[in-house]
Amino acid sequence: MKNNETDKTPSPEHVTLRPAADVEETPTGVEIIFEMPGVKNSDINIEVGSGMLKIEGKSALQRHGIPVLFKRSFYISDTVDVDKIKACAKDGIVTLSLPKAEHALPRKITVS
Repeated sequence: MKNNETDKTPSPEHVTLRPAADVEETPTGVEIIFEMPGVKNSDINIEVGSGMLKIEGKSALQRHGIPVLFKRSFYISDTVDVDKIKACAKDGIVTLSLPKAEHALPRKITVS
């Protein structure tokens, strides 16, 4: 028996894309730079917890008429001071600064 009803599969709410990211270790921490074109600062959501860093941004761009959602996750070390993570965004570039915790920074020891 043939079913003549139209397909009522809902269309996706958004297209999820992984933004390109550059990760660079510095002497005092890690810097992550994301490309998220068309995303306003107010549409960026960053969460950190349980050893995971998650970033999500709703873009004004569309792919095949469906809104784009940029989404990326990273495992982070316990050497990162999560209370001091900073984020800034400008012209579709989001920069996260993840400073090392005090206990993870190198210390100079003087010899007596």
